[in-house]
Amino acid sequence: MPLRVVCFDLGGVVVRICRSFEEAALAAGVPLRRIPNDAEALRRQRDLVERHQLGHLGAHDFHRALASALGEVYSTDELARAHAAVLRGEYPGIEATIRLIGAAGLTTACLSNTNDDHWDALLAMPALQAMHARHASHLWGLAKPSEAIYRRFEREIAARGEEILFFDDLEENVRAARSIGWDAVQIDHGGDTAEQVRQSLADRGIVLPRAKC
Repeated sequence: MPLRVVCFDLGGVVVRICRSFEEAALAAGVPLRRIPNDAEALRRQRDLVERHQLGHLGAHDFHRALASALGEVYSTDELARAHAAVLRGEYPGIEATIRLIGAAGLTTACLSNTNDDHWDALLAMPALQAMHARHASHLWGLAKPSEAIYRRFEREIAARGEEILFFDDLEENVRAARSIGWDAVQIDHGGDTAEQVRQSLADRGIVLPRAKC
């Protein structure tokens, strides 16, 4: 069955992100302080991030609960600033690549584990505006690598798994997509993501013209 849909994860594929709290805090100008790292504290932090990602906690409640989980070492304002700083902007060339994919007659979309705190900023980015469809974990209450989110995407986009080419930087998400029949490619977030996408398409017989500078 021919390829019809090209689906993108966002962080690490379309958008550069800070990959640790320390990196985000420094990007936001928030001083680094010692935080609780015992097993219970880490469990609480992971639970809050997951609930925020699934849309069960709004941004304000998430920052307030996280401040408590971190022993009030950081204020809610500092955590909000650090969280906003996670998004570092689009990868070079990715918007043009997405537009060329669309011009080639393929449907473009994203499927991201994200949250309401980041969503408006993401939607304002040219690369997302270039996509035909935009889907995210907090909107559906589902997250990768659960099979349910991939099946929901299939229904929303009206495509079968074998018609979808999927790009993600996390191995577990790629593996889950492949397990249900998607053609999934792991992206190296430290490299030229647009070129990796173009090469993957070329490997499948879809050669995009070079974007004009």
